[in-house]
Amino acid sequence: MRRVEAVLLLTLVGGLLAACLGGWGFVHDEPLAGPYRLVAVVARDQMIVCRSLEGGGCSGDGLPDQTVFAAGADERFIVIARHPSGPFEVRQPGVTEYYFWKRDPDEAQSRFRPDVRGPYDGVAFEREKARLVLPSFSVIFEDLQ
Repeated sequence: MRRVEAVLLLTLVGGLLAACLGGWGFVHDEPLAGPYRLVAVVARDQMIVCRSLEGGGCSGDGLPDQTVFAAGADERFIVIARHPSGPFEVRQPGVTEYYFWKRDPDEAQSRFRPDVRGPYDGVAFEREKARLVLPSFSVIFEDLQ
């Protein structure tokens, strides 16, 4: 009887660990371009851009944090708009920051770090968009605007 209880306990613990370590998946996970994805782990207002890594991970190293509400890409650039927020601060829908970075053939490599430009306000971003012919926002999350 003790063996059966031990097996049941191990099965229960294993199931809970699997659920906690990714068994439930993301609230949102959408490809953007190349290795870049739009993801929200627990709630949509945590939306970020991250890079897919070998082995299934997703790295946000060097990329702007939440809350991303618009993104776009072409073969040369990635652009995003976000309302600043973080784990201990409330989303600020009245404040919008714009960022962009140049795409690179090595962007899928774990050692690669994009050279992110920003934050820009709306006027400065429009100036950079015209100067560099940045892509338009192709993904817009209306509920996060």
